[in-house]
Amino acid sequence: MHIKEKKMSKSYGDIIISFDLEWTKNYKIKNGNKPFCFSYIYFYYPTFPKRIEDLEFGFISHYVENIDEISDLVENADTFLHSFLNQNGIILGHQLSSDISVILRYSNQPKTTNFSELKELWHRRKTVDIFSKLRVFDTRYDMETFLKQKSRRLVDVCDEFSFIVTQPELAYSMTKMQNMYYANKDVSIMEKLSVLNLRHSLSAALLFLYHQNGKKPQKRINVNKIVYRNLKDYYGYVNSKEFKALLNEG
Repeated sequence: MHIKEKKMSKSYGDIIISFDLEWTKNYKIKNGNKPFCFSYIYFYYPTFPKRIEDLEFGFISHYVENIDEISDLVENADTFLHSFLNQNGIILGHQLSSDISVILRYSNQPKTTNFSELKELWHRRKTVDIFSKLRVFDTRYDMETFLKQKSRRLVDVCDEFSFIVTQPELAYSMTKMQNMYYANKDVSIMEKLSVLNLRHSLSAALLFLYHQNGKKPQKRINVNKIVYRNLKDYYGYVNSKEFKALLNEG
């Protein structure tokens, strides 16, 4: 298992947690969607900087190095979720329900109870629940008053919010790239897909922030600048010429 973590000290305000899961897809067989990496990014609200590009976040990123580790990946995601469930704040994602479903369908272990709890919280997310410290927000389904375009793909919603989220990592589909990684253990593939996954988590968190503030950005925001500031000490790919070229966009 390839593991990267950046811890962030607790600060004033509610915690904002964004979760994203990536999986290889095979719709021809039962439970054919197999997760291969996940990320949580988190920070505290409303203590974020005046310039959103200066946002600092903590993160947890786990990535399987072989298929036999997928069960461990699912268990790890569930274990980290437990550490967040008793905190006051928001847990969110883009089409979070799909990520939850893949976790629960893949897991054969009844102890994956934290994602079962998250599933219930997702279903109750639009009701007031005074007994739940952690609320749920889904940036695909809960931003209707803000969105005018029909597409609800994350990249298209980001574009509507003037977020620059260029993702050159996708030379092929994620399924094909991950199968290539299983075959040849090319570290560059793992790093690119890990960064892609973290960008997804970050993008959803940023969408939530602007939705919470009740307005879209007044100027274009280069999300890759935030990615670079927070990940440059953790991923060699982020320091490559290919990635640094993205910092000039916008």
